[in-house]
Amino acid sequence: MKPISKISAAVVAGALSLGTMAATAEASSATPAKATGTAVVSAASAGYLSGSCRASRGNYGNLKAYYYTSGSKDYFNQFNWYLAGPGLRNKNNVYLRVREHLNGRADRTLWSWASGDNVRRGTGGYSARPGVGVPRRAKVHVDFSFIFDRSGSDPRCTGRTNSV
Repeated sequence: MKPISKISAAVVAGALSLGTMAATAEASSATPAKATGTAVVSAASAGYLSGSCRASRGNYGNLKAYYYTSGSKDYFNQFNWYLAGPGLRNKNNVYLRVREHLNGRADRTLWSWASGDNVRRGTGGYSARPGVGVPRRAKVHVDFSFIFDRSGSDPRCTGRTNSV
């Protein structure tokens, strides 16, 4: 993982509006993705974590988890994804978990969300209101799973964002 980059709030706003990916990763239908990239942080302490995964039959998904810092906590308040690939229909599923890394122990789930069987292909998102607050001192990431709605069996992939 590359170190966190400090940039101005204006650049962060521009990057968020452009939707640029900061990290990519690959995964098979049974293997979690390995994310690489940078967490984007500004003087106003806002940024995102990102990751990607690839399923069998050519389907893939990208995730960005946006957060801001207030006091002693990071608040995850927006999760955006992009689902694509051949034969993709409009009853896909998205599963998200904000997790804390615990040295020498299993990661702890701080928050989870599961979509209905109704996520359309392309760009989508979920706004957590209020934001998911996690202690600033905690090392956190987002685990995600995408199930792709296709004729026949539905391929899936899982991944993990970089950490903050």
